Amino acid sequence: MDNREIIVGVSGYDFDAAHYTEHSTRKCLNLHGHTYRVNVRVKGWINPGTGMVLDFLELKRVVKSVIDDYDHKLIVPRKDLGKLRLEGPFNTELKVLDYPYATTEYIALSIAREIYDRLRLPVMVELYEGSRNHVVVYYPPERWSRVEQ
Repeated sequence: MDNREIIVGVSGYDFDAAHYTEHSTRKCLNLHGHTYRVNVRVKGWINPGTGMVLDFLELKRVVKSVIDDYDHKLIVPRKDLGKLRLEGPFNTELKVLDYPYATTEYIALSIAREIYDRLRLPVMVELYEGSRNHVVVYYPPERWSRVEQ
């Protein structure tokens, strides 16, 4: 029996959302949107009863469920909730982050934490903001070795 941890993943999930980025260019402080692409990996041991770390169908279901909560929303940090004033002939659905900023880094960390909370397996999230910019988050970081990162 092999006792190594195995990494399994799914790729190519996407969602559209808006945010604003403080401490960046004036341009990025404006509300603006992106198409985000998400790739996810989880790490665990093979279950001898199933021969799998995790059924791909379950991983896909969890990833889709998490990112659906971000899709077509305005992503804001909790600290800014009392400062928002949105009105108009449109929906004002928000995705609130429990992080100080709605940067791509914190959005990826939030997604990773939500997937981890559901699966209880270490998670790596690769989040693309558009086609050229991306971040990689390992959650929880202590469960990933330097070699794997």
